Amino acid sequence: MESLVNKPKTKRGQATLDRICDAAEQLFFKNGYYGTSINEITSLANVAPGTFYIYFTDKLSLYCYLLLQYSHQIRMHIALNIKGCTTRKEAERKGLHAYLDFIREHKHMYNIIWESLYIDKKLFIDYYAKFAENYIHQIKNAQLSGEMKNYDPEVVAYMMMGISNFIGLNYVMFSEHDDFDHAVDQVIEILDKGLF
Repeated sequence: MESLVNKPKTKRGQATLDRICDAAEQLFFKNGYYGTSINEITSLANVAPGTFYIYFTDKLSLYCYLLLQYSHQIRMHIALNIKGCTTRKEAERKGLHAYLDFIREHKHMYNIIWESLYIDKKLFIDYYAKFAENYIHQIKNAQLSGEMKNYDPEVVAYMMMGISNFIGLNYVMFSEHDDFDHAVDQVIEILDKGLF
C-alpha cells in the first residue's frame, strides 16, 4: 500500500489526501474509471492539479489504493462484528450480515471493485485472491477444530465469497432491503442442512 501512495506526515496533508480519495470515489462511481480525469478529481477535491502528484504517481495508483482500502475496510468491519463468536457457524452468520450492512452503506464499492475487471484483470483477480487467502486460513482452522467438514478450503472460500457477493447484489444493489435476517438465516440453514 505504501508504494501506491506517498502517505502524508501532517493532519492537513491527510485531510487533503482524504479529499482526493473521496472525490475519486464519487467520480469513479458516477463516470467510471475511464470517464474520470485527474483534473476532475482535483477540481472536485478543491486542490490544485499538481497536489495530486504529491500523493499519487497516476490515476491507476489512486485506483489501486482505493481497492486496497476497500479490502481492508470490509475485512476489518467483518472482523469487528464476528469478534466474540464461539462457533464458525455463528461467525459466518454474523459475518454475512456485517458484509451486507457495510455494502448497504458503501454501495459505490461494488461498482468500483467490479470495474477493476475491465481496467486490469489482474487487479480483479488479486482483490478476490487476497480475500480468499484470509478466508482459507479461517476455514482450515474451523476444519481442524471439527466445526466444518473437510472439503477443499479453496473451493469453500470461493463458494462462500460467491454467496456473499451475490446475496449482496440482490439484497443491496438490485433491491434495497432494510432487513437482511431472512436472507442470512436462509443461507446459514442451507449451508447447515445441505441443499441436496
